[in-house]
Amino acid sequence: MTGSVAHVDFLVEGYSMKIFLETILPEILPDDLVFEVFDLGSKSQFLKKFPKRLAGYSSWMPDEYRVVLVVDADRDDCRELRTTMLTEIEKSGLTVTSLGSSCQGQVLLCIAIEMLEAWFFGDARAIGEAYGKKFMNLRNRRGCRQPDEIRDPARRLESILTNVPKHQAGLKKVDLVLDATPHMDIENNTSNSFRRLRDGVRFLINSSQESHAPSN
Repeated sequence: MTGSVAHVDFLVEGYSMKIFLETILPEILPDDLVFEVFDLGSKSQFLKKFPKRLAGYSSWMPDEYRVVLVVDADRDDCRELRTTMLTEIEKSGLTVTSLGSSCQGQVLLCIAIEMLEAWFFGDARAIGEAYGKKFMNLRNRRGCRQPDEIRDPARRLESILTNVPKHQAGLKKVDLVLDATPHMDIENNTSNSFRRLRDGVRFLINSSQESHAPSN
């Protein structure tokens, strides 16, 4: 791929992920790069819609455009889901970006076993800034040290935030995103899945792999 990337579209499942990315992406992307985030609905709706979206992109997408797919594995086998989605990308005629194999293409696929809530466990300081200092050391609690290994992180976070007034009746994901995301330190998040998204996006928008400096 040659030329500078000027525009990136993000296709995601869920409104809370849309709001999260719209908040955090200005910290990841260059100021002069335009991006849009599109919520395709639930996961089942996402999986139904994204092949048609990619086919549409393939018919008109200029060289300076890129697309990022962001989806949660949930209970699906991550490898099988990735294989299925990669097959659809290839069917569309678009090329795949892979940070691991240093392949630069038009589409970046991001799949995580546990996603948004795990990313907040990866930055306890952001939760503390939003809801009080007692949450600053959340990562030191038993079972919270490895964000992506927390089973059902949404339920775990719900139990932790039960005394926060707006979350007493259950975790409100959109409120969590609006309250905590602005405080996130994107360079020091301990969630591996968040880092893969961050570093993958950075790799995607570089015009040559020599210009890419991966984070530690």
